[in-house]
Amino acid sequence: MLKGQWEIEFTKDGRVFDEDQVNAFLQDLPGATDLLVLSHGWNNDRNEATALYDELLGSLEKVGLPDSGRGSGIAVMRVLWPSKKFTLKSLIPGGGAASATSQSDAALIEALEDLKQDPFRLGETRQDPTRAALVNRALELVPKLESSLQARREYVLQIRALLDPGFVSEDDASREFFEVDPGKVFAAFSQPVAVLPMAGGGGAAGMSSGGAAFLGDLVDGAKAGARRLANYATYYSMKARASVVGAAGVASVLSQVRRESPNLPMHLVGHSFGGRLVTAAATTFPERDTRVSLVLLQAAFSHNGLAAKYDRKHDGAFRTVLSDVRVNGPVVITHTKNDQAVGVAYPLASRIARDRSSALGDQNDPYGGMGRNGAQHTPEVDRSESVLRKAGVGVSYAFKAGKVFNLLADKTISNHGDVRNMSVATALRDVVCLP
Repeated sequence: MLKGQWEIEFTKDGRVFDEDQVNAFLQDLPGATDLLVLSHGWNNDRNEATALYDELLGSLEKVGLPDSGRGSGIAVMRVLWPSKKFTLKSLIPGGGAASATSQSDAALIEALEDLKQDPFRLGETRQDPTRAALVNRALELVPKLESSLQARREYVLQIRALLDPGFVSEDDASREFFEVDPGKVFAAFSQPVAVLPMAGGGGAAGMSSGGAAFLGDLVDGAKAGARRLANYATYYSMKARASVVGAAGVASVLSQVRRESPNLPMHLVGHSFGGRLVTAAATTFPERDTRVSLVLLQAAFSHNGLAAKYDRKHDGAFRTVLSDVRVNGPVVITHTKNDQAVGVAYPLASRIARDRSSALGDQNDPYGGMGRNGAQHTPEVDRSESVLRKAGVGVSYAFKAGKVFNLLADKTISNHGDVRNMSVATALRDVVCLP
């Protein structure tokens, strides 16, 4: 059963907004058998985050929790943080129709206007004057983009100026975004982004043999490139913020939990960019701690995030979570071709990367997303559980501590936000209740 639920809100810089929330949480924590830490993703208001938590926890109670032992007294920490949303109409104007140019142009202006906002708390629409000035200059350049190379170069420089280069990494081509010539970056983003719908699709060959259907952001041209650059800036901003809130704010609260309840098992659950947030928090944990599990629901970060030498040189950004045994329970990851948001957002990185793989977005693309493909190049992956099955009587999972389980969810998760159903809750229950 659920022992109690506590909301803890964090600001954009990773600080606890109200320390009274933390004090009440710590005061009521004794007696819990487990701590469930939930983080939403690119929700842009409190109501959406609350609905996600309420529905997922409702499903967890419906699939059944034990009356004694592990999982019988779950305390829930509901994280609130100022994230921003990708919309499918921005990522895939017209639902993928190649003729959706007018919708793409409108989405460009919307994406740029949204970049002016820099909310301090979840749900705010606060604008930062410095950001607004940079975005306004980018907006002034839009009419010139089709005809002027200099305007395109300057547009990239304005977008770069919005972002903190301190969060570059090798596994999502963000380093190239800052270092490649601005004209080349813009030209790369102006190309259509086609994404095969089947996990493990065969790239261009798959499209040409048998005419396999595919989807993606198929509009081309300068304004489409400008829109993708604005979307990439939103992705990068949220990547940075999730990392800060996780490694600074959430980790700080959990360190207090560990001091008060050193033997309390923790289960970190993140949806979308919340997956990055809870994984970033886990990187700060002591090695070989009391049981810590990790559940990534359609996570919006690189599928090489946990990898060991994925390109023979670099580890994933969060490799130490596994290599240093900072998470010693099971790591469970849902992934599906149905997640168009992650499936399209991540191939954007391939447009500026050294590798021009045609298998955009699938596991053969070095810059694919975790929610699309699961953890790649990760030696701890255990294939004994590899499918997120439909919930039902007798359905259970044999997860193992210290192993990673990529659960293919093509039949149980219909889109990026469909992570609160009973099929997901069944897997979550079996993570929490693992002896």
